[in-house]
Amino acid sequence: MNRYNVLLIFSTLFLIQCVQKKDIIQDVNNVSNEVPSTGRAIASVPVEFPVCHNKKTNYLEPQLQKLSFEYLKKDENRWTSTIPIACIQFAQKNFHGSFAYCNHENDKPVIGAPKPCLSESYTRLVYNAYLDVANCFNVDPKSSFLQIMIESGFHINAINKTGFDAGITQFTKNGILRVMDRNIAAKTSQILLESSNPACERISSVFREIQSDAFKIERRCSMIVLPQNPYRALVFHYLHTMRDQNDLKRLLADRPEINSVLSDRILIQLVYMAYNRGITGTLRLLDGYVTSRKKVNVAITAEDLDLWKNLARARQILKNEPEKRAILKSAKIKNLSFAEYAMIYEQNYLGAMAEASELVKSKLGNQCF
Repeated sequence: MNRYNVLLIFSTLFLIQCVQKKDIIQDVNNVSNEVPSTGRAIASVPVEFPVCHNKKTNYLEPQLQKLSFEYLKKDENRWTSTIPIACIQFAQKNFHGSFAYCNHENDKPVIGAPKPCLSESYTRLVYNAYLDVANCFNVDPKSSFLQIMIESGFHINAINKTGFDAGITQFTKNGILRVMDRNIAAKTSQILLESSNPACERISSVFREIQSDAFKIERRCSMIVLPQNPYRALVFHYLHTMRDQNDLKRLLADRPEINSVLSDRILIQLVYMAYNRGITGTLRLLDGYVTSRKKVNVAITAEDLDLWKNLARARQILKNEPEKRAILKSAKIKNLSFAEYAMIYEQNYLGAMAEASELVKSKLGNQCF
């Protein structure tokens, strides 16, 4: 194993803030990470939960009832300074994808389940898990809200009917293999076990090592079934994100036009794009954008690269007819953000994110991201 691979393993694992031992702090300092939550209090958003009487939609309730109350309770101390539960509930209500039945992690998902009833227990479990993982790994939950909203609507048993992308973070075969590589998941499990952080302890109690063939479709329930999930899928999402972040940062160091204005905020946005498009596809878009800026003699700024800030403008391009977008490919446009460029080149994932952003803002303002 070469020196880079060794450093990659340990930098990924040592990013876990709940175990910041003195002997590893120096290793972490030069690795980019999420900006932690600011600790600002958020306004209370009233939410109402349905009572689940319909047997067709309350199939998750028996599994939920087996969980310790610790995972389902309302905990104001955990919820005060982050993201309102209304955001998670809103994402769940507005997701229109497919769902699967899973009874055991060794099973193949059975496609065709209805959307699960959004009981208080179900939404609270997902919300608490989302905040626990953010707290344990010291990341801002708002940074990944839009991504998970369009991936699964924060549903534990969301499924892609064709590719069997499974669970709350829609893990694919390659995604599972990426976090199993070099025993990263097993090492993370051990670190969680040794932590005294309450959030990490809650994760550790339900986090189970995954078997070597879990990437197979026949065992894709490993990304769906309770009690391992949604905690397992969310931890895997974090590890996958950190690997992509390390790789992207290293590769962007050789692209001065991008690297000179790169910030932690922009890097994590690019990582979320890469989660869907892949690192190679994301770099190809960035290289094309640099070329387009050189043609009009415009220097790229940090604001140009900020996807979240430019989603609204990019959304306007998405509304255009395909022929109009095709014309833009050969046009020399001076005032063009990376989000708009990506939309011109049919980055549908970013388009979905733009639509989700508009929908959330129209109902909940800026509370969710």
